[in-house]
Amino acid sequence: MKNAICIGAIALILMGQTAVYAETVLEISYALPSNYKTTQEEIARRFEEAHPGVRVELRAPLATYDDVVNGLLKARIAGGTPDVAFVGMNHIGLLAERGLAVPLDRYVQKQGGWQALGYYDKILSLGDVDGKQYGVPFAIALPVLHVNVDLVRRAGGSMETFPSSWEEITELGRKISALDPKLTGFTFQYDAWANWGLQTLIRAAGGRMDAPNGCGIGFETAAGRSALETLQLFHDKGMPAMSWQQVVQAFSSGTIGIAAASSSSTARNQAQIKTAFEYRTLPFPITSANGKLPSGGTMLVVTTPDPQKQELAWEYAKFATSPAAQTIMAQNTGYAPVSQRAVDDPALLASFYKSHPNQATALAQMSKVTNWYMWPGPNGLKIPSVIQDYVDAIIVGKSSAGETMPRLAPAVTALLPPC
Repeated sequence: MKNAICIGAIALILMGQTAVYAETVLEISYALPSNYKTTQEEIARRFEEAHPGVRVELRAPLATYDDVVNGLLKARIAGGTPDVAFVGMNHIGLLAERGLAVPLDRYVQKQGGWQALGYYDKILSLGDVDGKQYGVPFAIALPVLHVNVDLVRRAGGSMETFPSSWEEITELGRKISALDPKLTGFTFQYDAWANWGLQTLIRAAGGRMDAPNGCGIGFETAAGRSALETLQLFHDKGMPAMSWQQVVQAFSSGTIGIAAASSSSTARNQAQIKTAFEYRTLPFPITSANGKLPSGGTMLVVTTPDPQKQELAWEYAKFATSPAAQTIMAQNTGYAPVSQRAVDDPALLASFYKSHPNQATALAQMSKVTNWYMWPGPNGLKIPSVIQDYVDAIIVGKSSAGETMPRLAPAVTALLPPC
C-alpha cells in the first residue's frame, strides 16, 4: 500500500510539470542496462507524458560508461551525437576538455540557481570543471561493505563487534574461508572501471590521484603506498582474483562472507537473497581523518550541438534529477539519489530509507563524497588500463606493493601531458 501511495504521488508530481512542445525526438545514450534499463524507460515515459509532442528515444544501452564516451568521440567526427548522455562520474573532465558537453550555467541561472533545484550541495561539485557546470549527477554509488551475517556469526564474529580496520576485516574473512572450501571470506572490488577500487583506498586514506595543483601524479605518497599495501594485504589473507560480476553473483548465492564493493548492487542483492541469509551493509572503512570517498555512478550531460535541442535536453536533465524521478531511480536501483528534497520528503524517500536500511548506508556517507578522478590529455582513457595491470599483479601475487610504486608512478607520468 505504501508503494502504491508513493508511486501515485510521484505520478502527480511529474505530471504537474506538463509543457507543450512541437513534435521533437530527444535521443538518449546510456550504459549498464542491468542497473538502469527499467529506470531509464520509466523516466523517459513520464517525461513524454509531461511534455506532449516530445518523443524520447533511448538508444540501445551500451555495456560500460567508457563505451558511451567512445561513442561520443566517434559521433563528433562521423555525426549522430545523442542529445543527452549518461556517462561515468569520472568522465566529466574529459568531456569538458574536448567540447563534448554543453555548459549548463545559463540554464541554471534562468531557473533561479542550483539552490532552487534541491540537490545535495556536495553533489554539484562532481559536475563542475574549472568553475563551469558541465554535468548533473544522476545516480551515486559509494563503496560499502556487503556482509553475510550468517557466515560472520559462524566464524565467531558479530555485527555488534564488527571490525573497523582492514587487517581485522580480512582476518575475519580468513576465518570464514576456513569454514568450508566452497566459501570465500572476503573480496574487494579491485577491478572496477577507471581504477575506482584503487581510488577508494587512496582517497579514504586522505590521498589523491593527481597533484594538488592538478599537474602530474599525486598518489606517490604515504596514502598511495598505504593503498597498495592494503591490496597486498588482501592477497596475503587469501582473497581470490574474482571479477566484480562474479562477486555479485557469488555473494547473493551465499558463498561470500564480506564484499567491499559498490553500493549499486545493494537492491539487486536484497532482491536475490530474500530470506536465504541475513544481509547487512556497513560503511566503507575510512582510514584518515580527512579521508573521502570517490563517487561512482552516472552523470547526465547535454551533448547535442543544436542550440534549440539544448533547451529541451536541459529540461530532461532537470526532470531526471527531480525529487520524483530520483525516487524512481533510488527505489529501482539502490544507487543513492542526488536530490535532498526526495530524501527529506516522507511521500518520496524519507520513509523508504527507514524501511530499507541497507540502501541507507551509502546515503549516510554522502558527506564524504568527492570526485572519481579521470586523467587529462589524449591518454586519459588509456592510463586506467595501465594502472589496472599493476593492481592485478598485486592481487594475484606477481608483484609486491613495495615493488609496484617505483614502476607505476613513472609509467603514469610518461602518459600525462606536460605541465
